[in-house]
Order: sequence, then structure tokens, then C-alpha cells
Amino acid sequence: MDPILPTKQPYASRGRQNRRGTALILRYCILALLGLLVYGICDQRNVLSAVSEHIPSALSHFSEVQGPNNFNSPNDNISTTPNDNGSQWAPKDLYTSPTTHYPKFGKCTASFGDPDPPYEAAIASHALHNEIHGYPHCILREHMIRGLWSKHGWIMTIIGQELAKPEEQRLQWLLWHDRDTVLMNPQIPLDIFVPPDPEFSHIHLLVTNDRNGLNNGVFMVRVNQWAFKLFASALSIREYQPEIVLKYTEQSGMEEAIKRPWWASNVAYVPQRWFNGFPPDTEKNEDNNRAHSREGSLLIHFASNRDGLRPQRMAHWGEIARNRTSAWDTPVELMLYQEEIAEFWQRVGKGESYEKINKDIGGRMWSFLE
Repeated sequence: MDPILPTKQPYASRGRQNRRGTALILRYCILALLGLLVYGICDQRNVLSAVSEHIPSALSHFSEVQGPNNFNSPNDNISTTPNDNGSQWAPKDLYTSPTTHYPKFGKCTASFGDPDPPYEAAIASHALHNEIHGYPHCILREHMIRGLWSKHGWIMTIIGQELAKPEEQRLQWLLWHDRDTVLMNPQIPLDIFVPPDPEFSHIHLLVTNDRNGLNNGVFMVRVNQWAFKLFASALSIREYQPEIVLKYTEQSGMEEAIKRPWWASNVAYVPQRWFNGFPPDTEKNEDNNRAHSREGSLLIHFASNRDGLRPQRMAHWGEIARNRTSAWDTPVELMLYQEEIAEFWQRVGKGESYEKINKDIGGRMWSFLE
């Protein structure tokens, strides 16, 4: 007699059972996600926040957008409060009122790798300035492109996101600052640097030169298609024109791009000490070096580290910034800052060269009202 073998289910039957099991699992997952979505909305948080707190996301640690504590805007929809899973991606309110204020100026920077205290302190020095004037602060935490080229990629990402919004909700200008900048005078608003309309509405980029040429450690760029295309052009140089030597990598790529005729007419070169000055010489009573910040300047850029002492210099000036000394933390109305800026644009309008104007204005000592 043949042995009695256990019966096997037909393949089609087992397939149906597997599909039913899969469908049941998917159903429970969908119900769980719906529950999380409802929970997120009821808790007055963005849908993405409710989901990302419980489901690890590729967005974790990619970037953060800091905004003032009491500043609620669609442009500032990400806080930096760590979630349970360590992510710093925590969007705020889903809904905004019809009278919501949309910021017109924002900042962006990048800092990669493990937190480095001097640089984290420098980035944090911008917080009060952001709070006073309502600036969202976009900070890239992971490389998008190898080397320093993530700067261009990050700026393009932010501009692209803004251009996807209705025009009245977009940022109008971005301030890029390298992570080695300390904000010294939080009372200076960024809008004082903007070219006056309508005469200079064609100016989309404000940059500064140092003795080596363009220094793009700090610059201001208008949020528009022109800017998006400019950084795409700069980014493409190393791929499509590899014969061009880019001594300072992405900085040289940007410099090469803005020299070209189809970009050059929309770029203005402003005095370096306005918003990209280097540390002043503390051994001089009056330091009129065009490359150096003055008391009352917006910030100090610690671009050089040849002696290896940049962290110490940043700590020194960071302490001065935190103490808000009257010499540096001065209301813009008391500094004749705006009069100097008005003179700059007036002279540009008369046809004077940027080099001549910057040599004159940049070498002056600061003027203060009594």
C-alpha cells in the first residue's frame, strides 16, 4: 500500500491566501497611517511631522530650517526640535490664516559632519538677527554634491522651492553665508542692501571682491529664474568645460560664470565690509582696511585659517557678539549706513565703476551720528 502523504494545497489556492494576507497587512498599514495623519492634524502639526516622527525618513539629518520662535510662515515651516528618532525635521502648522506674513528675506548656509563647536556657535550667532527681523534660516547638513559644490546645489534647491510657490508667498532675496561667519550687529536689516527700484531692478546678485578676486563666503541673491540658471551654469563648468582651471573650486566656478556677458550686467560689486568683511586689526585704533569689518558691521567672515587659529578668533569675536557691546550692536539709524549705501547706488547710476566706488567708500572709517 502506498504511504498516505499530506495533501498539498493547489498553487493557485496558496497564491490567493498570500495575496489575502498581503492585502490585510497593507490594510492595517493604511489604517495606521491614516491614524497618524489624523493625530498630526488634530495636534496642529504638519502631516509630514506626524508621519516622520514614527517612520524613519530619508529626510532625517539632510537639512534644517530655523526660524524665529514666534514666527509662523509657510516659508518657515520647519523647526529644529529633535524628534524621538533623532531627526531635526519637525514641520509646524499645516494651516495659515489669510493674514499670514510671508518673509521676503531668508538665509542659507551649510555645515557637514559631526558638530564642530566653533562653527555651530557661529551659525547660532545668527539666531537673534533672525528673530528680530523674521528671517528663516536654511541649513544644509549633508553633502548633496561632492566637495564644496553642495553650496550651489543647496541654493538652487531653495530657490526652486520658492519659485514653485505663488509669487506673493515667495522669498525675494537670500543671503548665503559660510559657516565661519559671526553675526555681530543684529540691528541691521538685510533690506537696506537691496538695490533701489526701479532703476536697479535688473541687479540680481550682490557680491564682494577681496585681493584674490570674488569672495563668495557671503553674498545676496534675488530669488528668481535668473539666479537658478546662474548657479546651474556655474555648477556645469567643471563638467562641460574641464579645461578651465577652478583654483577655488565652487567659488571660482561662480566667478567664471558671473564674468560672462549674459550674467555680468545683473551683478553688482559692493564694498566688502558691508556684509563680508574680515576680522578687524585689534592692534590699530583706526583700521580702514577695505577688507575688514568695522564696529557696527553686520558680520565678520573668518575666511583664512593659515595659522590654524581660526577657531580661537571665532570664539573671541563670538563672545563680543554675545555680549552685545554698544560699539558693535548699534541701531542702523545711528550709523549713517543707509546714507553710504544710497551714495553707492547714486554713483553707480552716474556710471562710475564699481572698482572706483568701492576703493573710495570701502576705505572710509565708519560714520556715527552723535
